[in-house]
Amino acid sequence: MQNLIDCLLAFAKQHQINVILSTTMSPNTPPAANPALNKVLINLNWPNQNQIAFQLAHELGHVLNNDAGILYGCTQASHNSIEFAASKRGIQLLIDLYFADIAVSDANSARFIHQLCIPSYLVNFTETQIRQHYETQLKQVD
Repeated sequence: MQNLIDCLLAFAKQHQINVILSTTMSPNTPPAANPALNKVLINLNWPNQNQIAFQLAHELGHVLNNDAGILYGCTQASHNSIEFAASKRGIQLLIDLYFADIAVSDANSARFIHQLCIPSYLVNFTETQIRQHYETQLKQVD
């Protein structure tokens, strides 16, 4: 898992996104992103350490999507849409990194979903993206 987090941190650095890894926050403090400043804050005291890679990818998704930093005045529906888009972007990033050196015959979407604590509402999207990842790779080989 640490290798995946290191890959995400390298990706962030390459895209000039400043990631702050905090060990001083309460375990209940969620991660955050400020796309206007290209900054992401990750709480390393989070109770479920297996969620940190997905959280980091999700917050990077906010920056990459150039989302509004503070969602005052937006409806719940638009807030949910922004969060879903950040999760989708994060999952796509995780898939590209996680499966980069894994042959299609060894790919295991259930393991990926379980190890990274992907929320249940994103499972179908995740499985579809993993299939598309390998379909794209196979097309490039042809």
